[in-house]
Amino acid sequence: MRHLTIFILVLSIVSGCAASLRGPEMTDSGVRFTLHAPGATSLSLAGSFNRWSATSDLLGGPDKNGVWSLVKPLPPGRYEYRFIVNNRDWILDPHAPSIDDGLGERNSVIVISP
Repeated sequence: MRHLTIFILVLSIVSGCAASLRGPEMTDSGVRFTLHAPGATSLSLAGSFNRWSATSDLLGGPDKNGVWSLVKPLPPGRYEYRFIVNNRDWILDPHAPSIDDGLGERNSVIVISP
């Protein structure tokens, strides 16, 4: 049943995504992570860059379009990550590639060039 709940949540997030969202993007201040999740009450970013902490990197939002965002300074490298919706559901970035995590799940991945 839990997998069905997560699937429905992910499906509602992905189907409602704004066309302008394209995954992480570089800014002068760092990498901008965004997720369209208008029904969420909290959203955080966990990944290899913060030792998979569910509380270190909170996204701001939602804006009037239901988009949450965070600009995170990151040095060049390869990082795996997931969004955490409502402190409970770990989901992939629907606008980024994903890879097998070696534990039967997948993680989104970003590579930052020097």
